[in-house]
Amino acid sequence: MVIDIQAQKQLLRHRQVWERKPLLRRIYHEEFFARMLSYRKKEGPCLEVGAGPGFFKQVFPNLISTDVVWCPWLDVVADAQRLPFQTSSVTNLFGLDVLHHLAAPMKFLEESKRILVPGGRVILVEPWITPFSYLVYRYFHQEDCDLSARPWGASNAPSQMDKKAFDGNQAIPYLLFGRGHLSRTLGFLPGMNPLVIDTFCLFAYLLSFGFKPMRLLPESLYPAISKIERRTSPFWRRFAALRVLIVIEKSF
Repeated sequence: MVIDIQAQKQLLRHRQVWERKPLLRRIYHEEFFARMLSYRKKEGPCLEVGAGPGFFKQVFPNLISTDVVWCPWLDVVADAQRLPFQTSSVTNLFGLDVLHHLAAPMKFLEESKRILVPGGRVILVEPWITPFSYLVYRYFHQEDCDLSARPWGASNAPSQMDKKAFDGNQAIPYLLFGRGHLSRTLGFLPGMNPLVIDTFCLFAYLLSFGFKPMRLLPESLYPAISKIERRTSPFWRRFAALRVLIVIEKSF
């Protein structure tokens, strides 16, 4: 069991901000959680990796919540790259802001394939690189955003428990699943088929300042902003979206 005091303090701060910011909770429920749940298979065990502060389990209590850092609200302490679950035992595997924190993202995807039943799904929400979001992530965010990374090598990668929990590279999801990269990634994962790669999240989350105490968006304006974002054309989402929904299904 990993007891990472600094990571636990960070997660506790997230939970405190969560309780004080109804706008943040609303964005997560309506934009992130709703998208993820809309693509789940209805029957069978569901697992979350990188559950962190435990917000998704509050919405979906039947979930098995895991993280590499022990916290009292989690069900299992587990490295997402070495999951302690039997082969072909999980129907849905969820992750919110997890993939880009992993030391070996391909190793996680290989483990996901192993534990999923045929027809099971990996359902992820992650940062995404667009011309606008790159500026935000590269210059105004505490995590790294390195487009020169090469995340495909997995066999000799370190354990997730050997790195700091909050270290990450926000370019990783784009490098694995973006145009020009997807075919290479799937070449390492035969039998894993992409169902959805859908960019979203323009300005509401950005103006909410996430888990920082301040915000620029009044909650009363959120419904209008959200409606505008949902009606934004794919062209503008390719230019400015900050997030992506990734759904991959195991065929065999």
